[in-house]
Amino acid sequence: MVKRWISGRFPCVAASLGLLIAGWLSLPVAAQVATGTSTKITTIKQVLTGDTVVLQDGTIVRLIGILAPPSGPAAEQARERVRQLVLGKSVEVWLENQNLDLGHRDKYGRQLSYIYLLPSRKLLNAEILRDGDAYYFSQHFIDVRTKNILLAAEYQARKARLGVWAQATESPEAIAKREGRVYEEPAFMPPEKEEAPADGGYSEAASGMATTGREISGSALGPSVSGVPTAPLAPELDPKATYSDIRVESCAVLDVPTLGLVSLIGVQNSTAKAGEAARLETVKLVQGKRLRFEYDPVNAARGHRDREGRLLVYAFLPDGALLNLQIVARGIADVDIDYDYKYKMEMVTARDNARIRELGPRWRSDIPRTVSLDRVRASLVRLMNEQFGRAGARIELVGDAQDILRIMHDSIDEPTAGQLYRALSISEGGNLPLLRSSGIREIQFTDTRATKIFRFPL
Repeated sequence: MVKRWISGRFPCVAASLGLLIAGWLSLPVAAQVATGTSTKITTIKQVLTGDTVVLQDGTIVRLIGILAPPSGPAAEQARERVRQLVLGKSVEVWLENQNLDLGHRDKYGRQLSYIYLLPSRKLLNAEILRDGDAYYFSQHFIDVRTKNILLAAEYQARKARLGVWAQATESPEAIAKREGRVYEEPAFMPPEKEEAPADGGYSEAASGMATTGREISGSALGPSVSGVPTAPLAPELDPKATYSDIRVESCAVLDVPTLGLVSLIGVQNSTAKAGEAARLETVKLVQGKRLRFEYDPVNAARGHRDREGRLLVYAFLPDGALLNLQIVARGIADVDIDYDYKYKMEMVTARDNARIRELGPRWRSDIPRTVSLDRVRASLVRLMNEQFGRAGARIELVGDAQDILRIMHDSIDEPTAGQLYRALSISEGGNLPLLRSSGIREIQFTDTRATKIFRFPL
């Protein structure tokens, strides 16, 4: 017997689902994003690349969350389309709060920003992705809601094979990940051919850029917009060096001789009533042991430091086990999902297991053992609203024990199925434990004819 959650059976919910899905991608993006701080309303006087523009006051802005082709016909096409979108028009510039400790600058000194087109209030970053003129770029700090909007815009372009997706099937980041390496953003170099400014008053010398095509340092563009002093350079870590006499400040912060305070990548600090219990559990893991430390290349742009200036590290126990992962797997602390890092998926999976088993001070008695499927379905509705551009989704329980959750839509393919599963695993702190607690043992994604079924066992 199959229980279905579709139009004819639940008219009110189905009508709401149809309205949400149909209206999602047509809404002004600004109405869906509330992050960071608005800094100014201004105009753009020059477009340097498909992801880098110059404001009226000469500030060079790197658009958060997108990566335009660095060279070739696709790069020129992206640059020209962005020019058509922005030159001579008013825009509002927003900063992302998570970039505060970076001074809101990337490693080339460009200001990291979201830009909204006025008066439409559409998010330029998303519009560029929607036109297929850039790839989604995960190495920037982006809040989860905005990340979903950018991914949905990229998905539209991929399905329609627009711009870069006319020939590409993977982004440069995805290719690097498949090959087991960290993607390095191309060095920022201004185009050789100077573009005529919209107001006739701009020159590359005025903006602080050299015309020789060399990289721009942060100091060449002036002080940080936030006034945050530059953090000291991170010391090099010997991959063979180990450290002893380590003091545990909290479940996420260690005091290491010669290194000072270090913050464990991906581990959320616990300052609530469970904080001291979490610290003591971490002490048991660390006490009397020599640890080895590594950086994650994804944090290079921020000098491998957090907002408090502590080094961001992975810590390895003498047996080679990753301490960051052990802390999460034992339910000592939650996992940080706000940005991508090397061991994120392993830590999210470990968090899910600890949560459903109610392990450690973080999850003990934290969630009920049985959760209404209506709650799970509500989360799925929200995810599908963000992924699909039109209605037609159907959710049903199948199997003799009604323990398989099948999600059907004619737009589902293998990449989309994986993307939906990953989104489900992190939304609202992780919905996979809720599914397991409801008795679901497998999630299936399939098209409406069930010609291909993509299975994700729980």
